[in-house]
Amino acid sequence: MPMTFSDREQAFEAKFAREEEFRFLATARRDKLFARWAATEAGLSGEEGEALVKAVLAIPNGPAHDQTLLRHVAGFFTARGGGAAGHDLSAVLNRCMQQTRQQLIATPPDHSDVL
Repeated sequence: MPMTFSDREQAFEAKFAREEEFRFLATARRDKLFARWAATEAGLSGEEGEALVKAVLAIPNGPAHDQTLLRHVAGFFTARGGGAAGHDLSAVLNRCMQQTRQQLIATPPDHSDVL
């Protein structure tokens, strides 16, 4: 049975929605991993570390999200008198994204409870 234009359009829209959701989930998970790395690097305890994670997750998603995130964490380390000396924060952020993609591919999100 040949696909109609409407069928192709719906398939494209569904694919686009899945890709956008994956991108959103990956970015959120990456940011959380990055914030937890920063908290560990700074020697923060549970509540202080969670406060940093919440602050990082509150950074609005948008075109300059990564730069804002890096500035926020760099400012955090500067305010605490260092802690990330010798670390390239951008490289750490990239490693967090690689780890996140591996996690999401190995264990895709379950959407059975959405409907």
